[in-house]
Amino acid sequence: MRENPFVKPRLFCPGPTPVPLEISTAALETNVYHRTDAFRQIVLECRRMLQPFFGSADAPLILSSSGTGALESALVNLTDVGDKILVINGGKFGERWEKLGQAYQCKVVSYTIPWGTAPDADVLKKHLKDNPDCKAVFLQANETSTGVAYPVKELAAAIRSVSDAFIVVDAVSSLVAQLIEMDNWSLDAVVAGSQKGFGIPPGLSFVSLSKRAWTRISKRPKFYFDLAKEKSGQDKGETAWTPATTLILSLKPALEALSAVGPKGCDEYHARMAKACRNAAEAIGLPLLAQSHPSQALTAVRLPDSMDGSALVKICREKYGAIFAGGQDQLKGKIIRIAHLGLVDHLDLISAISAFEMGLHNLGYSHALGSGTAAAMRTLA
Repeated sequence: MRENPFVKPRLFCPGPTPVPLEISTAALETNVYHRTDAFRQIVLECRRMLQPFFGSADAPLILSSSGTGALESALVNLTDVGDKILVINGGKFGERWEKLGQAYQCKVVSYTIPWGTAPDADVLKKHLKDNPDCKAVFLQANETSTGVAYPVKELAAAIRSVSDAFIVVDAVSSLVAQLIEMDNWSLDAVVAGSQKGFGIPPGLSFVSLSKRAWTRISKRPKFYFDLAKEKSGQDKGETAWTPATTLILSLKPALEALSAVGPKGCDEYHARMAKACRNAAEAIGLPLLAQSHPSQALTAVRLPDSMDGSALVKICREKYGAIFAGGQDQLKGKIIRIAHLGLVDHLDLISAISAFEMGLHNLGYSHALGSGTAAAMRTLA
């Protein structure tokens, strides 16, 4: 039972995202055995429906893990001990690629950019020319900690112009919210997670490899994240290990709903939601953290220097039920991150901005109360 029955919690953080009732109830069937033809068919259907969102001719694999598990699986299967890799680091999730590479004894070269900025294709090319023996390049489609979307198509073209390195993309927080065309952009691995754009609870991740990546799987030891073994079973609808059956049951109706809109329709919808949120921030008088390439999955808003962002997150949650994310590391207390990805509607976003404005007002920020909400409404209407 909630402490205050008149405050309803609403998720506006960049994962987990809200789960609609019809998707939650799909998971109530707990008497499921995964080694049956019926469940194998569900796995095959989910993999088929995932394909267009990856832009891949091959069906992605479904893993029972967090998004980080899919990141690890991509690195473990595409690199060997001692391989040199290039990581684009512009936030917490670029740092995660670095840490994974170091944990698996790769030689990590970092292209580090200021938080709130996007990588430059020409600078990336220079890094690769200076390191022609790089086995793989690891980057984000969306840096969740800063609200910056990386220009993946442009970066991939730059990489391909000077290097044969694998291109591995963390699309955990961007898939569905932002278009990814894995085959057309010559990407070698794309990973995603269930609790972001797909609108189901955490616990599933997805990974898709290119045809050439499948022919060059690493020789390093692997067990749970042995993707070749996983693929041999999942091509018949059977996972290598016991899957999160209830989550896969929820995934099916979520994918059916998203497939009715399609990848381009989802991209356009999230672009409109993001524009509404950015217009609201401008009307309130607060700048974005993103200096360019703002994300369609979330908007990171800079707060006044005099305001404690952690206090704002707390008051929005406790007084209005709006659950936002604050800043991390050097951005702690300085920004607020408002998510608009997943199965959210226009009124969800209006509620988020209303709570944000009231929280600002409660902490003494002076602006015309309702100006941000009105700006968002005009954009969405």
